Amino acid sequence: MEVLDLIKERFSPYEFTDKPLTEDDLKTLFEAAGKAASAFNEQPWRFVYALRQDIAEFKALHESLLEGNQGWTANAGALVIAVVSTNYDKNENVNATAEHDLGLADGNLTVQASAMGIHLHQMGGIIPQNAIDKLNIPEGFKPLTAIALGYYEGESGVKERKPIEDIAFKGTWG
Repeated sequence: MEVLDLIKERFSPYEFTDKPLTEDDLKTLFEAAGKAASAFNEQPWRFVYALRQDIAEFKALHESLLEGNQGWTANAGALVIAVVSTNYDKNENVNATAEHDLGLADGNLTVQASAMGIHLHQMGGIIPQNAIDKLNIPEGFKPLTAIALGYYEGESGVKERKPIEDIAFKGTWG
């Protein structure tokens, strides 16, 4: 079986068109994210988001990005700060798999966005304390990554990927 075209053709653009995203678009993406597997079904991810047309909210998220990401994200249709719960709800122990679980949720969101014709660019370049302060993120939650979303009409930006032999090993490493 072949890898799905939605996955093969995915790439992270650095520019977006002026076409706006809608609240319903984002809700569909977050619903897809919410279907991801997680340890003990804790669903430790949270998403703080703003549409570009929501000027004050968008500005607060934008100011939570590192300066190098602020230039190219200014015209994104939406910005998202992805947050994880640091402890399990069920017993308050440290949730060592929260970041992994967020990655699964982000993966679902990415495939759903691709199916909807929406492009996104995930980034680690955030200023966590700005996100905590500007977005009212409570104690016990850690801002981890950001996502810029929008529509893209340029050339495909699919990059060369490592061969399977470099990333998957049967039995032992190498």
